[in-house]
Amino acid sequence: MAVVVTQIAFIVLAAATVASVVLAVWTYRRSAQAQLSAARAQLQLAALGILQHHLDLAVAHPELASPGDERTVDARYAWFAAHALNTAQTLRALVGEQPDWQRAIDALVRRHRPYLRSGAFVCDDFSPGFVDYLRHRVPDLRCAEPGDGAG
Repeated sequence: MAVVVTQIAFIVLAAATVASVVLAVWTYRRSAQAQLSAARAQLQLAALGILQHHLDLAVAHPELASPGDERTVDARYAWFAAHALNTAQTLRALVGEQPDWQRAIDALVRRHRPYLRSGAFVCDDFSPGFVDYLRHRVPDLRCAEPGDGAG
C-alpha cells in the first residue's frame, strides 16, 4: 500500500512540476509579447513627436517647407532642409520598415530635392545607409566637398 501511495504522490508531483513549467513558459511569453508591444508603441510615439516637431517648423516657415524645384539654396533653406533630412533619417531608423512611415519619409525627402541636388548637402553628416537611401531617391544627389563650408 505504501508503495502505491508513493507512486501516486510521485505522479502527482511530476504532473504539478510539468504544469508549473508550462505555466511559467506561458507567463514568460505573454510578458515578453506585452513588453514588445509596449516598446513598439513607444517607438511610434517617439516617431510621431519627431515628425510633429518638424511639422511645427514647417508651419512656422512655410516659405522653406515647400521650396519647389527651382529653389535657391540659401543659409535659411539649407538649415530647414538639413533638419527635414535629419528628421527623415531618424524616422527611418525608428520606424522606417513600416509602409505608412516610409511614405512620410519619402515625402520629406521629395520636398527637398533642390537641396540634395545643390551640392550643399553634407553627406558625411548622415549615416552611410541613409545617404545610400537618398541616392536611390535622388539619383543626381550631390554631396558637399569636405571643407568647402557648405551645410
